[in-house]
Amino acid sequence: MADGGKKHVHVHGPTNTRYALATSRFYAKRESMALDVTDISTSQITNPCFQDENAAIIAVPLLPPSLSTKQASRPPPSPSAPRLDSELWRNPKWSPSNLSGKHADDWLSIVLKDAWGGPFPSDGRPWTPSRIPYALPPPVLSPSSKESSSQEGKQAPVLCYIWNGADQRGKFDLDRAAALGIRPGKNYAQLSRGENVTIQRPTLWASLSDEQRSEWLHARKRKKSAKSPRMDTTPDYELEQVLVESRHVVGATRSGAVFFYMTLPSLDYVDSLLEPSVQQSFLPYTQQRNLELPKEQRKTPHVIIHAAPRDVIEDPRYFAWMQSFGPDCYHLIANHDHCADRLMYTSNALTLLRLSQLDKDMYAVPGYTLDAKAKCSGEKVMPVAEDMIVPLQPRSEPRQLPAVAPRFDLPMDAMHTLLDQHADQDAAAAWHKYQAVVEQVHAVPDTTSDQLADDLTFTTLGTGSSAPSKYRNVLSTLVNVPGMGYILLDAGEGTYYQLARRFGPGESGWAGIGVDQILANLKMVFVSHIHGDHHMGVVRLLLERRKLRCSQPMFLFANNYTLYYLREYHKIESLDLDQENGIITIDNEYINPQSTSPRKPASNVQKILIEAKQSLQMQEISSVPVLHRTSHCYGLVLHHVSGWKLVFSGDTMPCPALVQAGNRATVLIHEATMQDDQQDLAKAKGHSTVGQAIQTALDMQAKSLLLTHFSQRYPKFARIDFGANDLPIGIAFDQMHITPKQIRLGRHQFPALQALFAIELQEDQMLDQIENHDTSADQLEGGDTSVDQKEGHDVSANQKEGHDASADRVTDTCPIRQSPVDQQAATETSIQLAVHQGISHALRSMHGIVGSAFAWDILYVGTPIGTPTPSHMIDLVIRVPSEHLNTLLSSVVAMDSKAANLLTENQDWQVHVQNVSQNLAMLTGNARDWIADLLS
Repeated sequence: MADGGKKHVHVHGPTNTRYALATSRFYAKRESMALDVTDISTSQITNPCFQDENAAIIAVPLLPPSLSTKQASRPPPSPSAPRLDSELWRNPKWSPSNLSGKHADDWLSIVLKDAWGGPFPSDGRPWTPSRIPYALPPPVLSPSSKESSSQEGKQAPVLCYIWNGADQRGKFDLDRAAALGIRPGKNYAQLSRGENVTIQRPTLWASLSDEQRSEWLHARKRKKSAKSPRMDTTPDYELEQVLVESRHVVGATRSGAVFFYMTLPSLDYVDSLLEPSVQQSFLPYTQQRNLELPKEQRKTPHVIIHAAPRDVIEDPRYFAWMQSFGPDCYHLIANHDHCADRLMYTSNALTLLRLSQLDKDMYAVPGYTLDAKAKCSGEKVMPVAEDMIVPLQPRSEPRQLPAVAPRFDLPMDAMHTLLDQHADQDAAAAWHKYQAVVEQVHAVPDTTSDQLADDLTFTTLGTGSSAPSKYRNVLSTLVNVPGMGYILLDAGEGTYYQLARRFGPGESGWAGIGVDQILANLKMVFVSHIHGDHHMGVVRLLLERRKLRCSQPMFLFANNYTLYYLREYHKIESLDLDQENGIITIDNEYINPQSTSPRKPASNVQKILIEAKQSLQMQEISSVPVLHRTSHCYGLVLHHVSGWKLVFSGDTMPCPALVQAGNRATVLIHEATMQDDQQDLAKAKGHSTVGQAIQTALDMQAKSLLLTHFSQRYPKFARIDFGANDLPIGIAFDQMHITPKQIRLGRHQFPALQALFAIELQEDQMLDQIENHDTSADQLEGGDTSVDQKEGHDVSANQKEGHDASADRVTDTCPIRQSPVDQQAATETSIQLAVHQGISHALRSMHGIVGSAFAWDILYVGTPIGTPTPSHMIDLVIRVPSEHLNTLLSSVVAMDSKAANLLTENQDWQVHVQNVSQNLAMLTGNARDWIADLLS
């Protein structure tokens, strides 16, 4: 979020959330974003943990029987307790590890404030509270050492959430207001706010016809707004003053939308949920409590999301609790049994499906299922699904958004048959070209002889850098050494789930070897450095491995900062660190033969290294300091007893030490972050270009090279020049299986890869167009245009004089000289903002509507289309559902001066309604381009 531009985030979570985030201080520091963290007390049952003008959110803690409320939360600090001196950390003899109570809380606050939002030191010193290697105070709640394997990871408090939308003022009755003789304007606004008003109207009002009343109201409006005298034939009636109360024209207050998010990791938590003290939080939302209320004032939830396993969902006690919220509540179930194990990253899967035409062993689509193991029972009980939306206001049933990404909704055999079906002529031509090149590759005779290490298999789980994308996850490479087991080189976030996707769940997985079998036989994990994209998946791997109760240890090699973080996290969830048959940790510094570090290894390090070599069947395991923009960054050299040599670069610029240590490597796995035209950027970031990685392999005299860790600037395929050499080179893709022998065939495959990604480039451009035109003209023509249908309506507004004023504001505030096109775009953006602010204010002041409680958006802003108009006029097109149309119109008609100033700078404007309607689910994206086409 910080890298995406977010400036401030407030995280609410269960006990130990503050501690957990503080453990990440060595690698997640961001000075651009402030972070507030609140641990929800187990005694906080009914008070909102968050509240604003849109909603109040109540967090409901659930505790397993093994915990008491006293165990699960630290007593609130005494207000009179002295605060911890924030400068104590500067004393080299001081340590926070023994702090407790309020002082422990204070130190966590100091660390969190410095790690997120705190500036990097300006005096050149490396130390700040979040950087100094002081151990944190003990967490509030530590993992139990006695729980059974079935309880692993489930001994902590969890939070369920009640989202309670803000109540909305009743609907303003325009017809009733006109019948009472109330003119549009400020009186509407006052009445909508609950205020009473005094109006003037003819004393004969009751006896006037509807036509006479309407004529009199319009005449009064003309008199007030006329800039010059005009003839008025309306009779002069004797007037009376009438008090109009708000309740005469404003309906009853409507309750805001309510939904629950329920998390129950096991049956143990059902007992906690049914405790009377916990049920007090849910009681106001039950059907029984709301039976006597009018429907629009009921607080029963519209939807409850249940993140709970099958045995919880099917427990009679929990099912009865679900039913207590009435027949109108939807229940969405999220677990492995009730939901099909579908592919989520379908764009990447489609690429793999196409690549499988080239080599079905190297490239295979991860397994998936189309049917769930268990059916949901009960009315309005259904599994969650991707792209599902549940409209809360007005209430509506769950529905699926139209898919933009490829869908894998057929068995794999059927998906293969779809590859030849291309509606676009250019894409079809490119596909046939790719198939022709594939045939040429298949025709090349295999003249390569078996060589050392050909029985190794590399599974490139993640091949990207920095942050995950839909095509490339962050770095992780699994090495299968037959007869020994598995080695994992780096483990960026999501590595465990990449393993599960590739190999399948459980012991047997998709094809006989599942993720559990991989973890049970994982002998070594090497983490190159502290950057999050290389190690943030380690914790999940170790937690999942611990559940298996493995019979042999695993060796974890990492630098001292990474190990420091893992040992601190181990205090809130056991990672089996340094336990028998658990995780044996070794500092990368201690396997560096050239180390000059003054730190002395523990006395048992040499013994551990001997055990590691025996377990891994290695002659030598050594690290190499490499050149990156952080210290303690290492490459790895593995020398097997059979003679092969594997070198892994980690993150590095061209590094002579790595070349020397990896001399005559059998396989070099090297980062290739940047294209060759970005050498300066690669140097600034501490990375290598593709060409530099190739040159490193040539200097090393490596027998083969596998390129990975590509910048997300090239989400699918970077420009690669192999150069004038015969070095075998492989290009890594996520979920790829590759052997050294297949790397030697890599050059033959390269033309096919170029042809394939020419197709995908065309498709990406088409998808961009679909995302920007997410409702087509054909769909519009087929839609129902009846005003009575409760579908979507477009409200067009011609605004006078507003264009130039907005342009002036943009010119004044924009420091960059703009072309005419840029100036127009900036002007339109400014107008959009003004319209959004103005209408939001009008809705709030008229009806008390805030935020997402009202569905509307701006479809088009720009010069009028189709009819010659003065240059100072613009068109605004606003989309609104029919059920909200009158609410929007009444707000606009009666807007106060502030809203009018925001919207039009108090200039005149006109409003008309176009009966363009369409399924609302099809109108949830950006439709400005197609509405412009429609208006033209």
